[in-house]
Amino acid sequence: MNRTQLLVITVIVLLLFAIVYHVWAGWGLITIHAKAQPLGKVIASMERQGHAKIQTDMPGDTPVTMDIVKFPLTDALETLSVVTESRWRLLFFVADTKATLKSAELSWFGGQRPAGWKMAAFPMGNMAAALGDDEDAPPPDPRGDVWTPTTAAPAPVQTFFTDAATLTNAGFAFPNDWNPTVKSAPRPGTVEHVIPKLVSAAGGREDELFFLSKPPHRGPRDANAGDGATGDFHFGPDLMAAHVQAQINRLPEDERATAQANFNTQRAFWQSLRDMSDDERRQAMQQHMQDPLVQQQMANRIDGQDSRMNHDQRMQHFANMVTRKLTAQGKL
Repeated sequence: MNRTQLLVITVIVLLLFAIVYHVWAGWGLITIHAKAQPLGKVIASMERQGHAKIQTDMPGDTPVTMDIVKFPLTDALETLSVVTESRWRLLFFVADTKATLKSAELSWFGGQRPAGWKMAAFPMGNMAAALGDDEDAPPPDPRGDVWTPTTAAPAPVQTFFTDAATLTNAGFAFPNDWNPTVKSAPRPGTVEHVIPKLVSAAGGREDELFFLSKPPHRGPRDANAGDGATGDFHFGPDLMAAHVQAQINRLPEDERATAQANFNTQRAFWQSLRDMSDDERRQAMQQHMQDPLVQQQMANRIDGQDSRMNHDQRMQHFANMVTRKLTAQGKL
C-alpha cells in the first residue's frame, strides 16, 4: 500500500468517524423552529427526533410557537407544555387485549375517558427541581425512574400499578374489571423495563407513550374526562413524601444535596402544623411565606416557567403583572 492509498483510507475513516459521532452526539435531541405551526406537525417532528411516542387530546391544529435547539425529549416536552398551557406525563395504557387497548386510546385521545376505565397517576410535576437552585434544569426522563415494588406478591396487578404510580412519575390507565393476580413481584428496575414484564406476567398488553393534555378545570369534574389526574386514588403525606424523595434520588449528585436539605426543611415545617390551632397555623404560614428561602424557591419555579414562554406569552405575562399592580394601587 503506497502513501496515497494510505492517506485516502485515513481520510475515509476520519470522515466515517465524524459522521458516526455527529449522529451519536445528536441522537434523541430535538430541534424545533415553529411559528404558529399546527400542534400535530410539531408533535410528529418531536416523535421522529426523540424516538418516542407522543399523544395529545388537544386539537391537532392548535398553533404552536416555540424555538428550541438540541433539547432532550423531556426538556422539549416541558417547553411545549408551557407554550400550549398544558401538561405532559409518561403514561402506560394497559389492558387484556390489543383491541381493547387501541379502542380505549382512541377514545381517550379524543378527550373522552372510555367507560369502565380509571387512572393511577400522581401529577405533581418536577418537585425535585423546584427544591433545587437551578430553575433551568430539565426534568428527568420518567422512563428512567427506578421502581422498587413495595407490594408483596401474590397481589392484583392494579395494586402494583398504584405502587409504581406512587414511587415514580409514570401514570397508568386500565380497565376497572381487568385485575388478574400476579404471582411474584417484579424485580427493581427502571419503569420502561419493569412495567412490560409485569403486564406480560399478568397476561396483558401495554402501550408506553407521553401524553400531553390540558389540565382539568376546577370545580365539579366530569367522571368521563380524558385526563383522570388523581381522581381514582388518593395520597397521604407519607406517600407524597415518598414520591418527592424518589425524584430527589434521581438528581445528579451535585444537585441532590441542596434539594434534599430543602425538602427536609419543608417537610419538618408541614409536619409541625398538624398539632397547631387554626390561629397558630395561620401565623406560622405567614412567617413561612416570608422566609427568603421559600420565596427564592417560588421565584425559581416562576423563572423556570417564564424562560420557556414564547415572546407573545412573555408580553402577555408582563401586561398582566402591570394590570394587577395598578389594580392593587387603585389606579385602575
